[in-house]
Amino acid sequence: MSREHTLLKRMAALGEGGGSRSGATASEDVGALMESVRDHLARLLNARHGMCEALPDYGLPALNDLVVGSGDYMQRVEEAIRTTIEQYEPRLRRVRVTRLAEEEESQTKKLAFRVDATLVGRSGQHRVWYQTEVTGAGDFEVLD
Repeated sequence: MSREHTLLKRMAALGEGGGSRSGATASEDVGALMESVRDHLARLLNARHGMCEALPDYGLPALNDLVVGSGDYMQRVEEAIRTTIEQYEPRLRRVRVTRLAEEEESQTKKLAFRVDATLVGRSGQHRVWYQTEVTGAGDFEVLD
């Protein structure tokens, strides 16, 4: 099993008889690395400030707090997503967040954003993008 997976996933695989412990792989599994980042982005974007005592600013501010007294709500949400990712996902660099066009959102009936970034791994840098959608319950889904 390669190091692109989180520690907990590697331990779970070992506990399930997923093979013997292996060291670093000669080649990097970029797909597994992208999946690991996607999983972390889902946890990160669904966390809110104050939920973690050790890191009080981990996650996004409450979305309601971004609305108060501002006509540029979407720009503030984009900025909050970008700064949170830059601060807590070190494998992504040069992060850019844009809201998807309203016609694309109307197809899914959800508020949607696209995150473009450079994924930094052992094998080099890779351009990646993730699409996020805010559900009716206010949760972020990070899509493949």
